[in-house]
Amino acid sequence: MKTLIVYFSWSNNTKNLVEEINKKLHYDVIRIEKEHPYSSDYNQCAYVEAKEEVEKHIHPQIKELKVDVNNYDRILLFFPIWWYTFPMPVGTFIEQIKNYQGQVALFENSYTNDVQYVKNSIEDFKSIAPSIKVENGLFNKTVEDHIKFITDKKY
Repeated sequence: MKTLIVYFSWSNNTKNLVEEINKKLHYDVIRIEKEHPYSSDYNQCAYVEAKEEVEKHIHPQIKELKVDVNNYDRILLFFPIWWYTFPMPVGTFIEQIKNYQGQVALFENSYTNDVQYVKNSIEDFKSIAPSIKVENGLFNKTVEDHIKFITDKKY
C-alpha cells in the first residue's frame, strides 16, 4: 500500500506538523499552494480573502501538483480549519481528485477544539467528491499522536 501526504499551510504551522510527522514515516509529500498567494497580512488573509472564499464557495486556482494521486492507495490530507471548514484551496484540490479511487483521511488543526469543524470538513469534502471514501484522521493532536495513529491504522 502506498500513501501520499498532501497539505495546505498558510502560516507554516501545518507544514511544520507534516515535516515532523514525516521524519518518522517517510511518505511522499506535496503541498497545495494557491496560484495567487494569500496576503501575508493575517487580518487581510483571514478576515477578507479566506472568509470571502468560504462564504461564496470560491475554489481558487492552485499551482499544478506534480504527482498522480492514482499511484497511491491513500491520501493523508492535512490542513488548518478556516471559517469552520477546510481552506478553499483544499476544496480546489478535492475537485481535482474527485475521480480518485483510493481512501482519504483528513487531519485538521485549529486554534479551537470544536469537533463540529471536523464534521463540516467531512460533509464539505463529500459534497465535492461524493464517490471518494473519506474518513477523519485526527484533530488538534501532537506529532507523536499523529505518528502513532497513522502507524496503528497502517496507513
